[in-house]
Amino acid sequence: MSRYLDPTNDVSFRKLFGTKEHAPLLISFLNSILALEDDRKIKTVELLPKDQAPLIKETKASVLDIKCTDERNIQYIVEMQNKKLPAFVKRTQFYVAHSYVTQLPSGSDYFELKPVVLLAIANHELFPSKDTVISYHQTLDIDTHEQDLVDMSYVFVELPKFHKTEDELKTVQDKWLYFFQNWNHTNEVPSNVSEGEIIEAYRSMEEYNWDIQEREAYIKANIALTDIYHARQVEREQGREEGLEEGHKIGREQGKKEEKLQIALKLLKRGYPIEEIIEDAGLTTAEIQTLKV
Repeated sequence: MSRYLDPTNDVSFRKLFGTKEHAPLLISFLNSILALEDDRKIKTVELLPKDQAPLIKETKASVLDIKCTDERNIQYIVEMQNKKLPAFVKRTQFYVAHSYVTQLPSGSDYFELKPVVLLAIANHELFPSKDTVISYHQTLDIDTHEQDLVDMSYVFVELPKFHKTEDELKTVQDKWLYFFQNWNHTNEVPSNVSEGEIIEAYRSMEEYNWDIQEREAYIKANIALTDIYHARQVEREQGREEGLEEGHKIGREQGKKEEKLQIALKLLKRGYPIEEIIEDAGLTTAEIQTLKV
């Protein structure tokens, strides 16, 4: 049993990154995953409260997000994808476009629009052909690879592709990825983790530090995801059964048709009139003509 709770759970994800007190954790995570350095580093973030659900309110969504802006008014959407969803990548593009457009109040000028960066953490592979844990996506000029359209970008973290051991953790990015990927195999903060923000992340995921309401909400969120998973399994199984039944039905019908054609062919060879064969075999004139050919 792990000492720590699952940081990808709906409730724990918001406990980790969705509170004002944990803004330093969110800043550390964003800077490391987005590989921001020097003057590009995020210094402050402001959560967008209208988009935040109460901490102990469990949801049935398999995708949850934290929204914030930094000191340059760049908007960041940090999503946790717990279950594989059809067209998830398309959904992220829609989400970014929607967030970009809704920045602009009626009557405002387009130059007031600020960039939107979506960072999606997935508990399964999104791009099987890619080996990298983190992939960065931007709009580029095909010929020059210059980035002239800078306002919408995407970063995808595929946790199953992270395989570093505790001894191999070197960067802050490594340590955050290890935290998310190995929470259930960890009973102590790794010895080479000295960053205060990551140490606090481990501390905040200790079940001992959760009150009763938080733990109940955490359990309900897990149950909700499990229910979604089983419901989809049932749907897939029903689809398979219906497909098999339809296949059997088609097969039976094809078998009957083949049998009728064989009978019709024999009757044709014996010189029976087509009109009688149509009546006896239940075939159409076109089907009989095909046999004659």
